[in-house]
Amino acid sequence: MACWLGPACRVAAAGVLRSERQRLSLPRALTAAKRATFLEQQREEAAGLTRVGHGSVASPTVTKVIDNQDESEVAMGYTMAQICDRFIAFFMDEKPETKDWRKILVFREEWRRYRPHFYKRCQVRIDVETDTSVKQKLIVLARKVKKIDAEIEMHMELFTELRENPTDINAIVARRRKDFTGDFFRNLNFLVNAYNGLDERDAIARLGAKCLSAIHAYDCTLQQLDIDSAQSKFDDILNSSSLDDACDKIKGLAKAKELDSSLVLLINRAWAAAKDSKTMKNKVKDIMHHIYTTAKESLKIISPPEMKLLKYLLNIEDPEDRFAALAIAFSPGDEHEVKDEDALYTIE
Repeated sequence: MACWLGPACRVAAAGVLRSERQRLSLPRALTAAKRATFLEQQREEAAGLTRVGHGSVASPTVTKVIDNQDESEVAMGYTMAQICDRFIAFFMDEKPETKDWRKILVFREEWRRYRPHFYKRCQVRIDVETDTSVKQKLIVLARKVKKIDAEIEMHMELFTELRENPTDINAIVARRRKDFTGDFFRNLNFLVNAYNGLDERDAIARLGAKCLSAIHAYDCTLQQLDIDSAQSKFDDILNSSSLDDACDKIKGLAKAKELDSSLVLLINRAWAAAKDSKTMKNKVKDIMHHIYTTAKESLKIISPPEMKLLKYLLNIEDPEDRFAALAIAFSPGDEHEVKDEDALYTIE
């Protein structure tokens, strides 16, 4: 991290936040007594954050108290405020891409030491900033960092659960499948790159591979269950007492949002097979066609408005008419809800 702190801060960086390869530690020159004093001071400052509160406009008195809290020397002559300012400059100017932020925030133990001070410093600078554009950038920065911070915290919690229960990976996947996102595996990749030891890196890589294998098995099982469920629904439709009853069942499934893709696929295949059959009676073909068209119309009813709009625009043949309809579609309507959350003042 010394490379982005700048020459003047390289010495302090060793006691501030480790680079992407090194663990943060207190300055080695500190004695045991000074270390204890430093840790006690950190706890007091962290406790003070809950009293000050977050997401509100700080008064001059509060701002002064915050500044005083951040004036204490943390490492090699650098105060907490100076360190947090370097974080702000790094996130906002030097590395504005969020993927670079994740490489830093993945060091959870170190980041937790500075996290409350970082958000507090952002609020202080928001309060005193007179340039509206810079103020807005600080607000957006704090919100984005907080969002990514929360995501990584969730990923690390899942990673810890997996690491502590290596024999229960299948059960964890079944219970928390939605948490195994692409961002989770990207976070694992950042962790692999963060460790120096080959054994640690290999252990994380093998854990990720086991997760992928368990996810594949789980998804295949669910897919089979979906097909079985769709087949059961389709059989129930075919066993209806009348064609009208069958159509009513399809419409009921659509209203209940149970007309899923697997069932629609079965209906489409059944109609395609009936249409091309040379031995099937025309009456049966008519029944299958009616079921097919009913399912198709029911899908239109439950399709999202955006999909309906897109299909409508694509069906306009005249280019000028299509362009005019497109302009109307994207014209602002009579909406009164706030769309730009970044216009809000507080960090929360």
